[in-house]
Amino acid sequence: MKNPAFQNPGDQYYMQEKRFLFPLIPDGPNVLLDLGCAAGQVGKALRESHKAAEIVGVEIFEPAAAEARKLYKEVHVGDIEDMKLGYDKYFDIVLCGDILEHLREPAKVLRQIHGWLKDGGRLVCSVPNIRYWKIWRALIFRGEWEYTGDGILDQTHLRFFTTKSFTRMIANASFEVERTDMRIHWGPKQLAFNRLTRGAFKEFLGYQILVSARKK
Repeated sequence: MKNPAFQNPGDQYYMQEKRFLFPLIPDGPNVLLDLGCAAGQVGKALRESHKAAEIVGVEIFEPAAAEARKLYKEVHVGDIEDMKLGYDKYFDIVLCGDILEHLREPAKVLRQIHGWLKDGGRLVCSVPNIRYWKIWRALIFRGEWEYTGDGILDQTHLRFFTTKSFTRMIANASFEVERTDMRIHWGPKQLAFNRLTRGAFKEFLGYQILVSARKK
């Protein structure tokens, strides 16, 4: 689903590099599919980091896709849930940086991704973490569940995940989850709390879930 808050292809929303996903992507001349490629800055950074040799993109916002075409081998324009891409065991990596939470049936798209990947290929993805402490503080103590223009409660988010529910969905699509991580704004309070609890509540501190999974 396209976010109506962002209609300019030069908006920062479309210019993100998402380097937080790069540690999950192996080095090498990978053939990569970038779902929700925006203006192509992710692919540009991947090439510069020697993590991709050939990149194909999918983007719902045509003006942003036009920018990505300058950097990618090919960019398909449209809603990934309504498209049929003719790739069979073609990609080494499929990248879904904050995409699956926007879909009506993310599990169905994961099964399609499975077919696009080479044997042993990897899915690398991120989604917002609904267990983030600020979300539950607002819900429990203030009775608030208000959608916003961006962030975890982005008005275009159709699905919400915890690490457990997200990795279960990926495993059910015939992937083996290899690595999970959490993006956290580490401040003095977060560091002290995490140290005091020996990491037991790390998932409540993280606002984004990162996953790497291999095709079975």
